[in-house]
Amino acid sequence: MRIIIILFILLVAFQSKAQERDHFSLFTDRDVYTSGETILFKFFAPEEEHSGIVKVELINTGGKIISAVNKKISDHQADGFLYIPDSLTTGSYLLSTSSETTQTVTFREVLICNRFTGLAETTSLLRIKGPLNDSVNTADIQLAGIGEKLKPRENVQLTMNLSPEKLSQIKDNLILEVVNITPGYESRTFTRHTPKTVNRKNDSNGIAVQGIANDLDTGAPFKNGCIFLSIPDSVPALQYYITGEDGHFNFEIENFYGKIPVVVQGSDMGKKRLLRITISRDSLAIGLPEFENSSVSSDLQKTTGNQIEATTLSKIFNYQELNIKTPAGKKLDYPFYGVPTEIVRPALFIDLPDFTEISRELLSGVKFRAYNRIPTLQILNPSTLNFYNDQPLVLLDGVPVQDLNIIKNMGSKDISRIEICRKERFYGDLSFTGVIAIYSTKQNFQHLAESSDLVKLNLDALQPDASLVIQGNRPENEPDLRKVLLWQPNLKPSNTVQLDFKTSDIKGNYRLIVRGKTMDGSAIFKVQNFEVY
Repeated sequence: MRIIIILFILLVAFQSKAQERDHFSLFTDRDVYTSGETILFKFFAPEEEHSGIVKVELINTGGKIISAVNKKISDHQADGFLYIPDSLTTGSYLLSTSSETTQTVTFREVLICNRFTGLAETTSLLRIKGPLNDSVNTADIQLAGIGEKLKPRENVQLTMNLSPEKLSQIKDNLILEVVNITPGYESRTFTRHTPKTVNRKNDSNGIAVQGIANDLDTGAPFKNGCIFLSIPDSVPALQYYITGEDGHFNFEIENFYGKIPVVVQGSDMGKKRLLRITISRDSLAIGLPEFENSSVSSDLQKTTGNQIEATTLSKIFNYQELNIKTPAGKKLDYPFYGVPTEIVRPALFIDLPDFTEISRELLSGVKFRAYNRIPTLQILNPSTLNFYNDQPLVLLDGVPVQDLNIIKNMGSKDISRIEICRKERFYGDLSFTGVIAIYSTKQNFQHLAESSDLVKLNLDALQPDASLVIQGNRPENEPDLRKVLLWQPNLKPSNTVQLDFKTSDIKGNYRLIVRGKTMDGSAIFKVQNFEVY
């Protein structure tokens, strides 16, 4: 009987460890925010996660995505930030982490108070149904240098000591934060298992753009359609995908940060049929947690009211909260079509009203004509001195142009430069009888209209890394309204860690919290509360 009990205990412990390993551990700097503020987050990915990219989304309780970012994982962890829209209504919201390969989505609950209405008229909130997270302090982590009561703008010298045994157990980095807390609201977490329907390579390091091409007339999946993905820029990038029986296409965009313009369009290389392009959009078909109504205490209403006042004053003084470190990125010496044979800048010549006149007067060996009101373009083959029979690859701001009517009315004032490649060019399995690359003066893509076979996106690429700006000594007449006193999401563990921080002018309850993971996947947790009075 004793053996059975021991085996049962070991089985439960093993299952507990397995559950900790198979989902993301997601943390935020605080549980309660004001609209217009920034959420700082940190997550630890499970060992089985190999996608390389994780999407973090802010979602309301109805499943609508408010905002989202894509983070690149390093050593099974990452940290980032999400801006809260200033107009967001008061209520509980969810932060979620998911990827293309993981089978589990992790949700973390936060309370967001509208900066203008607050919680004054709110008597209940929708909350994730279930018990609060029950974390136990890790015994062999010692914190020193911080008292139970501190004064505003007091300097604190924090020392954290780790036992040799605990240090040997820690996997990767720790997260350490010192933040203002709101009594009466504590975040809950929830996980949801979901099957993945899209197969992507496991070592993916880019964001995905996926969709399907259909025949415009029959609606059937379009086989052997050539789908182009263009990222317009001064040195443009281009990818292509040849569709199979199911008509699906899948692109991966690497090493781009922030918001980027993307154009996806389809072409029948035989030029016989028209395509319809449909981009796969974000979906919450995985389902949301179960919610229940929870009453709002008067203490919570009062505390959030004070925090809203502090946020409003911070906006008046325009505090810089984050230092964003956007990588330089890979600089290309020339575009994907190679070094141009020649470059023509129409502004250096007499003003010409349209592309027909530009081709006649400025582009030698380029014939732009309209037969039965259908424009055609040909390039002279320098080897045979005859015009190629096929049309060259025509680009407008790096985007392939199928319909030459788009460029027909572009004159000297609309074009900054024209790059010409006169010889046959190869790009992967594709070949082109020359290239005409037109770059517009405004580069706002007004000449490229969306249609059934062309979709324009303003895509969230990878989010760059950022660090919390530690405010220096402020003048006595300027308020210090920081709610986050210290945010170290990638703290390298050692036997002794020393950190300094300074309290702000906001009085109330604060917490210092340390989190991490051990080699076997279990949690490291240490918290110490104090008051600024």
